[in-house]
Amino acid sequence: MKEDLLSYKPNQIKNKNVKCIYEDKKIVIIYPKKFGRIEKWVKNKIGGTEEIRRPLDKFTTFIWEKCNGVNNIAQIISEFDEKFGEEVAPADVRVQKFIKKLLELNLISLNP
Repeated sequence: MKEDLLSYKPNQIKNKNVKCIYEDKKIVIIYPKKFGRIEKWVKNKIGGTEEIRRPLDKFTTFIWEKCNGVNNIAQIISEFDEKFGEEVAPADVRVQKFIKKLLELNLISLNP
């Protein structure tokens, strides 16, 4: 990740359609499914859920909780590495990958 991006602060996007709940001390992010035309047709024929449940593990729960608009990416990486050490090596790659996924899902924003 570029050096200047490490100073950016990820912040959870407040959205009434996105819910976060704790199950067994881990976060589950719940948000509406976006159906394509064929998916919608299949869902109408055989049924299915209207939402996606994305359960996080202990590592991604830690990162999600740090995406509060206060911590910058460099701080999150440092605290993540300090807490989990070898278990998450390389910490910078894991944090960056998860933050990128959250951005793609429009669940967080990055603020300078």
